[in-house]
Amino acid sequence: MIKKGVEKVAVVKCKSYSQKQVDKAIRKILKLLDFDEKEKSKYKKILIKPNVVGAYKDNLAIVTHPSIVRSIIKQFKGEIFVGESSFMDTEKAFKGSGYSGFANLVVFEKSNLIKIKDKNAKVLRDFYFPKIIKQADLVVNVPKLKTHSLTMLSGAIKNLYGCIPGGMKQVLHKKAIGDKKFSSLLVDIYRNVNPGLNIMDCVVAMEGNGPTSGKLKKVGLIMASRNAVALDIAAAKIMGFKPRRILFVKEAIKRKLYPSYEIEVIGDVKEIPNLRFEKPASWMKESVKIFLGKLIKGNKIVVDKEKCVKCATCAKKCPGKAITLNPYPEINRKKCIRCFCCIEICPEHAMHLKETKFRKFVRKIRDRRK
Repeated sequence: MIKKGVEKVAVVKCKSYSQKQVDKAIRKILKLLDFDEKEKSKYKKILIKPNVVGAYKDNLAIVTHPSIVRSIIKQFKGEIFVGESSFMDTEKAFKGSGYSGFANLVVFEKSNLIKIKDKNAKVLRDFYFPKIIKQADLVVNVPKLKTHSLTMLSGAIKNLYGCIPGGMKQVLHKKAIGDKKFSSLLVDIYRNVNPGLNIMDCVVAMEGNGPTSGKLKKVGLIMASRNAVALDIAAAKIMGFKPRRILFVKEAIKRKLYPSYEIEVIGDVKEIPNLRFEKPASWMKESVKIFLGKLIKGNKIVVDKEKCVKCATCAKKCPGKAITLNPYPEINRKKCIRCFCCIEICPEHAMHLKETKFRKFVRKIRDRRK
């Protein structure tokens, strides 16, 4: 039984996405977190928020695998919706990533919105949310375990940025420039969504230049917690990262959205692999960034012309309007706010961050220690 005031993170082995194996893992996850039949039956309207960032096939470790969401739907009896707002066309994203057969799909940018006022927020004190988020008796947050070029970790808290509808994301990226301010914005969103259950797809994860251009990493787990901060802390540790270096985790702890820094992991604890995820090329400690100054600013977002199909998606979605096609994408470095959205949304993975000589040097030293 979960004690009051103690946050638990449930870890269950799941070696593949076969529906039978996923169903077994999800049932065990809910049992470990005390989601019994009595509690499950009290939720009449449930919203599931997966990570469907774009129209990516489910075997690329970019989106939450549909089998996980399908299994969660089986566990609840109320009216269930699956909602998302992709950086691209959300309807195409659902279709291209294996969600087209799901009932009650909600495209947040096309749904009714309500105005949220939060006087305690650090960045978002006045903004719009899909109305269904506030109407739901339970929000189930279903992120994918990935690295992220801006925030280092794309986990439970970061996944809720997809609750912001459509082009509003671009506006907010420009409002919250830099990883520190953007992390505060993410915590503002998390406070207002307040998911009651967070289940992370860690069967096959992503390392390196995530959330869309990294390398696949087999983990073989599904993790969950009632508290998204606790889940992100546990996920960071599994990845070999220090949780307090992930700025949105640090900010959430600072705001007391997580009662203690100690994690109690339950379930298949012995199955947790000893992993060391490769960090994104863009990531570096805040103190090192300040020390190196102009050297860090020398990092360039570059275009692989062999992969680029000149679709102009990067130019259309760039929050800073820093990209023009000539005929390939050219980036105005004075306008670039370094949100790395162009890298994230490129359907051909043609955009990437060029490593500096210093970054290459650090990576070589690290690789020798492995």
